[in-house]
Formats: sequence, C-alpha cells, structure tokens
Amino acid sequence: MHSGDTPNLADAFMTVARRIRHTHMNALEPFGLNPSQSRALHVLARAGQPVRLRVLADHLRIVARSATDIVDSLEDAGLVEREPDPADRRAVLVSLTDVGRTRLQAIDAARRDVAVELFDRLDPAERDELARIVNKITESW
Repeated sequence: MHSGDTPNLADAFMTVARRIRHTHMNALEPFGLNPSQSRALHVLARAGQPVRLRVLADHLRIVARSATDIVDSLEDAGLVEREPDPADRRAVLVSLTDVGRTRLQAIDAARRDVAVELFDRLDPAERDELARIVNKITESW
C-alpha cells in the first residue's frame, strides 16, 4: 500500500465505525439506554462481582463524576445497585441487579442482530479475514 492510500482507508474505517455506532444507538433505544450506559453494564457483567465506582470510571475511561451520573441513571432504572464497600466505608460498590442481567442479555441479542445486519453481506472467509486484520491493527496499539 502506498502512503497516499492510507487517508482513504482511514476514512472508510471511520464511515464503518459511524455506521456501527449509529445502528448500536438505534438498537439501544428501545431499552432506554445510551452507549455509555450499555458499556457500564458490560463492564459490571465482565467483573462478575461488585466494582468500586472509581474502577468502573477507569474501565469506561471517564471521570468519576460522569460514572456517578451513569450509575445514577442505571440505578433509577433498577439495573444496578450500590452498596458500601466493607473494606472502605468511603467507597461505593456497584453491581448488576437481576433485572440488569436480563436487560443486558436482551441488549446483547440486539447487538448480535446489528452485527448480522452489518457483516452478513461478507462471506465467512471475508469475515475471518476482516477480523484478522482488525485484530492486527488493534494489537499494534
């Protein structure tokens, strides 16, 4: 590839990224969630145990105040709960509720539908090659 091709390739990737983000936002709309809230639910699910608010903020790469706003909205929806950290009374632990786990399963199903819509026009070999290339790019960071 010539260096002159790189900006066009980057533009193409950005176009795909915008489309994925837009379709994910649309998929989340029926759940009353935004992508940041969805990401927070996924972080909590992957943790498998209550997480300090500060740790959640770090995983989301946001400031603690923004994480507090996200957790407030998820708590209001009954998807997460807060509890004092027994190891440090000043800290708060956040965990998924049963409703949050169920909602996350539905969100993941909607995300799979988005992936099918976006990538099913590729044959299996093309999908494998795309995954290989994207992984190669992300591993280099």
